[in-house]
Amino acid sequence: MKDKKAFLCLMFGQAVANIGDTIYTVAIISAVFSWTNSAFASAVVPVVVTGAMMLASFLTPLLSMKISLDSMLKWSQIMKTIILTVLAVYLSYLPKPINLGVIYLLIACIAFLDGCAEPVSMALIPRYIKKDQLIQANSLFSTMLQVVNIGSWAVGASLLIWFSVSELVWIDVGLFLVCSVLFLFLPKAVEKAANHSKWQELKKGWQYVWREPLIRIVVIMDTIEGIANTAWASSIVLVFVSVLLEQPANWWGYINTSYFIGALLGSLIVMKSPEFFDKSKGKAIVGGSFLGGVATLLVVLLPYASFVLLCTFMIGIFFQIKNIPQATIIQQKISEEKLLSVYAISGVIHMGTFSTAMLVMGKIADLFGVKLVYLCSGLLLILVALIGQYKKNLFA
Repeated sequence: MKDKKAFLCLMFGQAVANIGDTIYTVAIISAVFSWTNSAFASAVVPVVVTGAMMLASFLTPLLSMKISLDSMLKWSQIMKTIILTVLAVYLSYLPKPINLGVIYLLIACIAFLDGCAEPVSMALIPRYIKKDQLIQANSLFSTMLQVVNIGSWAVGASLLIWFSVSELVWIDVGLFLVCSVLFLFLPKAVEKAANHSKWQELKKGWQYVWREPLIRIVVIMDTIEGIANTAWASSIVLVFVSVLLEQPANWWGYINTSYFIGALLGSLIVMKSPEFFDKSKGKAIVGGSFLGGVATLLVVLLPYASFVLLCTFMIGIFFQIKNIPQATIIQQKISEEKLLSVYAISGVIHMGTFSTAMLVMGKIADLFGVKLVYLCSGLLLILVALIGQYKKNLFA
């Protein structure tokens, strides 16, 4: 390991930030709904977040020309803490009537900074970890985040019983402060100066993503997978639970928990056998996609509540077995200088496609029934596996 201390600071800092992000998201969405009694007003929150994160992913490569990666991560977290403090003060002395425009603006600013931090975190991992240890480090990183995902959603919903929204946001301010302190321990990175203008550099990044065979195929596979994953968006799952499973709405939470537990186990499986997965990255990518697709098809072919929980648990395992080796091969084969652009650009494509596909899948569910959405999802994942098998030489 090149720098164990830096990696641990990055991992624990990101985990604390994710806990804060989840609790804050739960609090704000619940608050907006309680203030307005409008599902639309609540739905605007994830739309604002996605839009701001897309913009950030687009601009992050340009920002990296002026600021080192570690500085970008440190300052984005510090600015998030400051903006969240402003939000906490605003909520503590809430004006009447409530100005949702101010709330949405502050949410957008925080999401923009999140969008900057996400690709930077992934791009920093290879700087702290030796190439032959990347798969173990990625699985450890993923395991930590899955534990956070399982716990923080449940904790966030429970805390709403005991604390007001403004008190929860103040708790988040404390968490963000802890994260900011952890990121301050990250070593100073030395970046190479760009030889082109900002927009030329941005254009070069997009050209590189399209011309580099490995990145092009991974982006295509991720885009198709992103479309497939819209089947697990909350709006679709709620329809699936009520119409196909004929279960109460709380089964949505059970399905989410089942997936995250499976994802945690999948991360642990990869972490326990790093040498095997490092040598078999192509097989893991193809196999994980194929089995994930089969499990998704079984969800609609045998729509029994308990069996669906088992299937979503298995999907969580298969996706991690696929995603961790895929992330590792990119970090191993792409130069450190280009990693940020690759992550940022793939993030823009993924979020844009996912948002559009959500609308399309929602319309399909309305017109033809939610069953067709999951059939499409399963078939798309199998298509991803076929593409991976066809281009398996790139993953060697």
